[in-house]
Amino acid sequence: MALSSFRLHGIFTLRSPLSHIGETISASSHLAQDQILQPDGELTPVFAYSGNAWRGQLRDLSAAYMLDAIGSPRVGLDAFHLLFSGGAIGGAQNTDIAQARRMRAAMPHLAVFGGGVGNQILEGKLRVGSSYPICQEAIPVLPPRLHDEARKFAYADCTFEKEYSRRDDAKIESVRRHLNDDPEMTLLDAPKKGKKTAATDDVPTQMRIRSELVCPGVRLYSWITVHDVSLEQMGCLIAALHSFSRSPHIGGQASRGHGLVDVAYEFEDLSSGEVHDLIKIEDGRSLLAPKAVEAKAAYDEHLRNLYDQLLANNEDSIKTLLGAA
Repeated sequence: MALSSFRLHGIFTLRSPLSHIGETISASSHLAQDQILQPDGELTPVFAYSGNAWRGQLRDLSAAYMLDAIGSPRVGLDAFHLLFSGGAIGGAQNTDIAQARRMRAAMPHLAVFGGGVGNQILEGKLRVGSSYPICQEAIPVLPPRLHDEARKFAYADCTFEKEYSRRDDAKIESVRRHLNDDPEMTLLDAPKKGKKTAATDDVPTQMRIRSELVCPGVRLYSWITVHDVSLEQMGCLIAALHSFSRSPHIGGQASRGHGLVDVAYEFEDLSSGEVHDLIKIEDGRSLLAPKAVEAKAAYDEHLRNLYDQLLANNEDSIKTLLGAA
């Protein structure tokens, strides 16, 4: 089967503030930053959404997509770590390397993302760069076609600070009736007769937290390079991006609504130089270009064949490789 190498050029458009903490001092958290060398020779700190964080998120989505497609088997602990976190290097050799290689040959997920088994690395085919805001100070690391847009924005205008307070629910009368003031009582115990209760009214539990965030509306440039992949392996990556649309959040504090994004990736064939749209995620909907549809369909067919093997072959099946129950 013909192999291809390609690069995906992506844009994250923030629909809510983005939190990606690099340092915490007391009750204040600060954004992760890289030092970027400017044309005048100065080093300038600029926000960077870690390529490792994005790669890890895609790995989790890809592993879950694959396991769901082959009947959601409950895998062994070693296989779980290999699929979802890349395994581990060093220590005792708990996983059979030959078995891991068979898993990689059978599973595009491991071919694309790779993993560590014992003291050996099964190298993946994916390279993921950090994402930078399209602003003046990031121009040295942005592709030329984005330089005109970047000149319109200073990095100082791309971030802001926000304070949060954690309220003391024990002081709110509408819910305080559910509070058990006796520290020795269990959840279902009745109050003990004659026992004094704790004086919770004097215990301050409210605090304020300050977070540095990237502003909604900011656009981040992102890239992914994949070398020597089959159509099914390309489809593995597309399936992970497609799954991302179910909860399109990056960074931290998604429970507060942070990190909501739209995403658009262009495909660049590294052999022919051909460039075209590949996938867009807008308002939580995934829109696949024809090439992406073709690749995902090939991968889905591959997973259906794996599932058929699980049902038909009890001796040399993917389920056996996974140590699944």
